[in-house]
Amino acid sequence: MIAYFSATGNSRYVAQEMARLLDDETVDLMKRMHDDDRSPLRSDKPFVLCIPVYADGIPMALYRYLERIGLEGSRIVYAVFTMGAYSGIAGRQAAGLFHAKGMDYRGWTEIKMPNNYIVGPIPAEEPQSIKEKILAAPSQVAAFANVIAREGTFEPRKVHPVEYYPSLWFVLAWDKIYYSTKPFEVGATCISCGLCERTCPVNAIQMVDGKPVWQISRCMHCMACLQRCPNHAIEYGKGSRGKQRYLFDKYKDLLTGKKDA
Repeated sequence: MIAYFSATGNSRYVAQEMARLLDDETVDLMKRMHDDDRSPLRSDKPFVLCIPVYADGIPMALYRYLERIGLEGSRIVYAVFTMGAYSGIAGRQAAGLFHAKGMDYRGWTEIKMPNNYIVGPIPAEEPQSIKEKILAAPSQVAAFANVIAREGTFEPRKVHPVEYYPSLWFVLAWDKIYYSTKPFEVGATCISCGLCERTCPVNAIQMVDGKPVWQISRCMHCMACLQRCPNHAIEYGKGSRGKQRYLFDKYKDLLTGKKDA
């Protein structure tokens, strides 16, 4: 079973391509979280978790969700991280999570995908860089799938203490102080479609008088609401204004040769 969490499509692509190569099924963890579905996942094949990296680690809302659900059947599990820069302490987090469940953790690997966090001082990724990362993805996914098919072990890069401790601090600080919803705002182009409410994995959005309202205590900054809005009506203050939105599906034709994205 290939389980994935994907706000803008990067991890979903990796999961679906891996499932195709391994003749396996996929499970959308983002939808399960939205539906508060805590039923166990069961697979006779190894579990593969395709997880995005947020602020140098596994998104804490996703981590807590995975802590609460059972993994039944196969005891083998792998972690595949998608990230814009590097995976920080995500590998160590996954080790602790899966060992606590009594799983046979066969390691983690990482794949660089386009950066989709465009708020604050972080600039939107240039189109050429996006294309290069997407075009490089299939061969990497195929290599990962080959390891999983033979139930091998991933050999992750070594995370040096110089990287580990700042990343650990960053993950903890991000979880405690940064998930602010105050900068979210909705423009006049909002068509009250409710897509943001339906897709929010932590149910942090409620439609009030046809407009989304964010709950301060729940947001995990996945930015699915901002990136998926069909009319680009959602902004995160000045941090997102004027920046190109990113969705993997806008570029997927690069991988089929149909047309230039």
